[in-house]
Amino acid sequence: MILKSIIPFIAIGLFLLALVLRKKTVGALGWAFFSLYCASEVSYYLNKGEYFDTSIAIIFLAFTLLFAALMVKSPSGISEKDEEDLFFTITRIAVITAAFYFPFSELPALETLIIFITTKITTTVLTLFNVGVYMVYPSSIYSTTSSFHAVYKPIEIILACTAIQSMVLFAGLALGVNAPRERKLKAFLVSVPSIYVLNIVRNVFVAAAYFEQWFGSPLQSFYIAHGIIARIFVMVSLVAVAYAVFIILPEALDLIEDFFRLLFRKRHV
Repeated sequence: MILKSIIPFIAIGLFLLALVLRKKTVGALGWAFFSLYCASEVSYYLNKGEYFDTSIAIIFLAFTLLFAALMVKSPSGISEKDEEDLFFTITRIAVITAAFYFPFSELPALETLIIFITTKITTTVLTLFNVGVYMVYPSSIYSTTSSFHAVYKPIEIILACTAIQSMVLFAGLALGVNAPRERKLKAFLVSVPSIYVLNIVRNVFVAAAYFEQWFGSPLQSFYIAHGIIARIFVMVSLVAVAYAVFIILPEALDLIEDFFRLLFRKRHV
């Protein structure tokens, strides 16, 4: 557990060193360390039976391994300078993303803080909509109907319920690409706060459906609200946010296109 907590910070250090020294081999080593963390996440979610999260972790694992391999190969298809610019831009995005995310995921005090804030806001909004709930520090939401919890558990807000993963990805993309500072800041403000607000809407919807039994029994309501409707809502929301970011920062879309162009050319060397 301690080793898992240290690995991402080692990767961040290697990323920073690679950016300073402009050394792709150092960056590749950072991505290799990052892949170890992703592998542990795959195992964690698989053991919990969270197959959706497992699939996301597998995608990240595949990307980190692929990127580490690409950084140690000789350039092909595009100039060495253009390839290095692409690699180091993506590595800079990874540094920003990791620097925002891992303090919250690996430092208990910060993790508790962001969970508490999200739980407090969610509970407050539920109360505004006349859903009878109250909060128990730092992460539990209970129904004010005492008999409810004779059978059913409270809602527990965990780190994934804070939308920190999505927020840091868009923060890294918005702040890490090569673009004018004003547009980068605008893309950040359009994406990160919007994602957090939309996530509060998601949390409120799931909790209200559970406590108010909107779709049958509480457990059935939670499954439908959380496992089906909320996931579709999140996917549609992220697509809309990504579209807005690409409109503001076309450089971000160019970066993605350049990466896939590099992959295509390398495969045909």
